[in-house]
Amino acid sequence: MRALRFIPFMAAIVALVAFSASAEKPVLRVNDTQLTDTDLKLAQQVAATQMQRQNPRVHASPEEVMKRTVDQLIRQTLLLQAAHGANITVDPEEVKAEVDQQRTRLGAATFDTHLAELGLTSQEFTQRIEDQMVVRKFVETTVASKVTVTELDARNFYESNPASFERPEEVRVRTILFKLDPDADERQVIAAKLRAEDFRRRLVSGEDMAAMATSVSDDTSKENGGEIGWVRQGMLLPELEPGVWALKPGEVSEVLKSKLGYHLFKVEERRIPGKVSFDDVKGKVINIVKNEKVLAALEALVKERRAGAKIEALDPSIKAAVEALQPQREAKPLTATGSLIGPASNSPKGP
Repeated sequence: MRALRFIPFMAAIVALVAFSASAEKPVLRVNDTQLTDTDLKLAQQVAATQMQRQNPRVHASPEEVMKRTVDQLIRQTLLLQAAHGANITVDPEEVKAEVDQQRTRLGAATFDTHLAELGLTSQEFTQRIEDQMVVRKFVETTVASKVTVTELDARNFYESNPASFERPEEVRVRTILFKLDPDADERQVIAAKLRAEDFRRRLVSGEDMAAMATSVSDDTSKENGGEIGWVRQGMLLPELEPGVWALKPGEVSEVLKSKLGYHLFKVEERRIPGKVSFDDVKGKVINIVKNEKVLAALEALVKERRAGAKIEALDPSIKAAVEALQPQREAKPLTATGSLIGPASNSPKGP
């Protein structure tokens, strides 16, 4: 089974594609596409989550959430219509593979329960997946493929955003985790600590930590010899930070305890603060600039199609939102920052 890949600038785009499902209650019409209460409910959940993540300290009003929901439904419906107009299709076997992958990931029983809660049949869900894939292919073939980014474009972005490329102090570390069950009794806790202390003595005596981590660690980093990469302050669990940041390169920590169990750390390297060179981030910068260009092109496409679209509220609950969007026609542009790009790091959240 081939895993489907979502390139970064499409992650938010396909998340809210408007789909034609046979729900009971129509609520919105965009040209010849009729959207239902199910479409509205799903899009509203995503919109509310997005708004909360963008500004956790501000609680959006129901009216604001509805306006964002309706706006995104309209935008994504227009993109889907554009894809259909360009005769974009996808292989049914790829659609089936994606549905099967989601069913496997959740488990068949949980998957079916979620569909029932959403009011979707298996056929309707499959259609939604197909629509997502159609839009993704449309963006890839008709928009992204036409976008080019030169090294000069990337360098101009790099030089115009110096603060974005400042690197704080970082350490490259290995770790070994001796996991404890949350319900472990005192005897089990003592045994785990003694085991961790024994392995620490062996490390201090010169044994190889990478080999040891591969053999005994309960952390997922064991596959990499315990290495979790470069981390900066704030990336590890708070109770572990002091013991790790006090280490010099080559030193092994004391046995440290967290809610997960007992840990050992070794600092391999320490990197002082400074500006990351252009050559080190060239690939990332090119991707960021491409994302922005693709989103700008999509914004222009949506704006053009929206100007000639017939948009009608079919339910009183969204009439105010539709009317609020009509005069401006230019809702808040898509953005290439925040959840679309995200921080670049080769280091996972600390153990």
